Amino acid sequence: MGEVYVVTGGGSGIGRAVAETLPKEATVVITGRTMAKLQRTADALNANGHHVVPFTCDVSNRTEVRSLAQRTAKLGQVTKVIHSAGISGSMADAEKIVRINALGTVYVNQEFYKVMDGGVIVDVASNSGYMLPGAMVPRRAFPLALTNEDAFVKRLVRRASLMHNKDVDPQMAYMISKNFARWYAAGCAFKYMRRRGIRVLSVSPGYVETPMTEKEKGKATDILLSYSGPGRGAKSEEQTFLIVSLADERCGYLMGTDVLCDAGCVNAGYGLTVATNEKKHPSADGLW
Repeated sequence: MGEVYVVTGGGSGIGRAVAETLPKEATVVITGRTMAKLQRTADALNANGHHVVPFTCDVSNRTEVRSLAQRTAKLGQVTKVIHSAGISGSMADAEKIVRINALGTVYVNQEFYKVMDGGVIVDVASNSGYMLPGAMVPRRAFPLALTNEDAFVKRLVRRASLMHNKDVDPQMAYMISKNFARWYAAGCAFKYMRRRGIRVLSVSPGYVETPMTEKEKGKATDILLSYSGPGRGAKSEEQTFLIVSLADERCGYLMGTDVLCDAGCVNAGYGLTVATNEKKHPSADGLW
């Protein structure tokens, strides 16, 4: 049996682009919640010479993630896991966002840790995780994800209500969940490498032009892209090349860190206060 690569959220968007970029000689397992979408992707890639196997999995369900890891391990040696499954702040309520984006990262890392012997896990976070002021990030609640999941979810959902007078904001929950994903990947790195030789890191993409994000475009997106150096969103393949490169064994000394790939948006000043102010735009005047 040969190498097996796993791509969660592999039916569309960044996940599909990653699966398409991975070596054709490897078995690539793509996962998601809808088999019809996964099968269409697998059929298209297999027709082009890939070996793609679709498995359904809801990453917010630990039992399903454990089953996915065990089934995948039977296909060969799992050497790369690209965890790109997630939902945006417009796709669900705050609790579901936290369970999929945050706890889903915990489940994927923990369950694949059990079946891997070396290799790499790349967790896909988001530049949204950089946008909150430090005081609004409930870091003290993050360790609860490992000891009391219900309390963890409640604490994060409660923090997501701060901007709207106790009305929970799914977008805020999304930002917190992606901040957590970055924190958790960094926390896994030392233990996973020392105990099983697994390299762990995360990537935080900016706005990526996909069918999903196209439906969500609006004034907020225009402001965000005005902080992008090239003034546009990323193409899926621009993020994909980075992710696949980071997963390459030649990057073997890179771990425990997050790679921010958002065309300079965050560093140009885009953050929560900007996102909620339609009149604010950046200026290149005065730069050195």
